[in-house]
Amino acid sequence: MRCPECRHEQQYRDGKHCGKCGYHFVFLRKKDGISDFAFRQIIHRLSEGGHYAFTDTQLALAIARPWWGKRSWIPLKPIFLLAAISFGIGLVEQFILGVLVFIMMLPWVIGLSRWRKTVFHFLSAYHLIYRYHGTHPIAGLADGQAFLHTTETELREFQYAPERILVVERDDLVDMLIRNRFHLSHKTAVVSRSGYPEGVCAACREFLKNHPDTPVQVLHDASTSGFGLTAQLAADPKWEFARQRLIDLGISRVTLDGGSSLPWLSPDTSRSEGTFSANPAKMLRAGRRVPVDYIGPEPLLNLLGAAMTTGSLALVAANDIGEVIVDTDGDETDDFG
Repeated sequence: MRCPECRHEQQYRDGKHCGKCGYHFVFLRKKDGISDFAFRQIIHRLSEGGHYAFTDTQLALAIARPWWGKRSWIPLKPIFLLAAISFGIGLVEQFILGVLVFIMMLPWVIGLSRWRKTVFHFLSAYHLIYRYHGTHPIAGLADGQAFLHTTETELREFQYAPERILVVERDDLVDMLIRNRFHLSHKTAVVSRSGYPEGVCAACREFLKNHPDTPVQVLHDASTSGFGLTAQLAADPKWEFARQRLIDLGISRVTLDGGSSLPWLSPDTSRSEGTFSANPAKMLRAGRRVPVDYIGPEPLLNLLGAAMTTGSLALVAANDIGEVIVDTDGDETDDFG
């Protein structure tokens, strides 16, 4: 085990506290499929050295990304295992029987491998995050709690003349955007559909009374509920003040039809494993969603800034954002299955 604080190399038998600096190790590589050192590397890479805040979805996908990047479409190990079993059957029984077993089972082995390549262990990565966060709080993690109790001093930062208002579907995205100062760099008031942060939402209501032409753009996940978010807000008495100004920014159904393979997650309440698919109609019928934060904070901020001008959020194919995180020993982070 390598200590992420002081880089001291320690054996498992020497305990879960670093013998040099006292750091408490959370993970065992053989059991958890990841080390504390590799986990911290992923956070460092995702946050660009601590410069960006990020959501747990962004971090979970970054943790799971090495797994989906190293799968092969030709499952050599399972094929070799099947060949060995078939050879054994041929020796014990009849040669032709072993050949028949190999021929009959080969399509099933290849098909299973290809199915597994479309599945990634989002839930396992999510559990790893909060195991680590419980012992070593992750400073950059945006969880939708940062502005629950905003003081008057903190509210002064939001007292500027915005050029637009951005309504996002989830509270954690509000935290991610505000903590990365997106609201200041793009002169945009950022609030969630629930009215979080409450003080900013109240300020937006008053601002629109005096500046009724200010656009109110809506950002959401690609999901059946997300596609209906603008209509839901227009029918909600709490958002009556913005009803005539709502502009759907995406993710839209049209952008999903580009043929890109994207990561689809289950609804937030279940947080089960994710799957890759280029068939949005099938995924939407299954109740799955592409989270708007399926890419890291820096590219998301850039895309969102451009979307405010073009009126539509562009999508990046999943295979264009994958990157294997390698520690200094040259070991890739492992599968979480």
